Amino acid sequence: MKNHLISTLTIAFIAMVLNTNVAYGQNFYKEKISRDNFLQVGIGLGTLYADNLGSLRLLDFKLRPGISASYGRKIHKHFDIKANVGYQRYRSQDIDYYPATVTQPWFNNNQAFVSKNNLLYIDVAPNFYLFGSDNHAFRSRINAYGGTGIGMLLNFKETTNVTFNGVIDSKDLQAVAYIPFRAGLSYSYNLYTDIALEGTLMMTFSDTLDGNEGFNRLNDIPIFGQIIIRRYLHPFKPFTSQ
Repeated sequence: MKNHLISTLTIAFIAMVLNTNVAYGQNFYKEKISRDNFLQVGIGLGTLYADNLGSLRLLDFKLRPGISASYGRKIHKHFDIKANVGYQRYRSQDIDYYPATVTQPWFNNNQAFVSKNNLLYIDVAPNFYLFGSDNHAFRSRINAYGGTGIGMLLNFKETTNVTFNGVIDSKDLQAVAYIPFRAGLSYSYNLYTDIALEGTLMMTFSDTLDGNEGFNRLNDIPIFGQIIIRRYLHPFKPFTSQ
């Protein structure tokens, strides 16, 4: 009985080892084909460096939610290129936030005291990765990346101006080009998934996103940070007729 039990356990152990080796071999062969395409989604908070923002130095400004989605492809062991689309909200300070010494020039020049913005954006940008890899299965557990490109922003804005005739609310739509600067720190969660913390700064070519011009030295700049989930896609297979 004892010998029979030992024989049974020995056979079971050998079968398990063989099965493990076969499974590993199959999985290794499968992952030799690199997953170079990926999709990612992001959610986070952002603001707008603008004339009626508040104080960046004192961190006295309002944050609003934003979302994004991207499709990308690796083009080199250290580089990929991504098409990004997203949405970001902005809310300025209230109408009585600034003292009269600040708002008097706004009043004299018909500048907006308050703005609410819905920003839709799309851009294309290559990204450089600190640690390169030829295959998704051998990518670094932790990696840093950054890049820049070109994009277009649609700004759906609502502004409030104070005039001799009282408070006037208005709506407008503007299209503005921008240069995105994007950087992040990613963590390889599993074989096909990354989680990243990513920050984006958009250098726009306009100082009127908030309806107020000339109070700050720079143009208006959307700034936001997001948590990113990235998924590496199975290689696309071309259709072939039988």
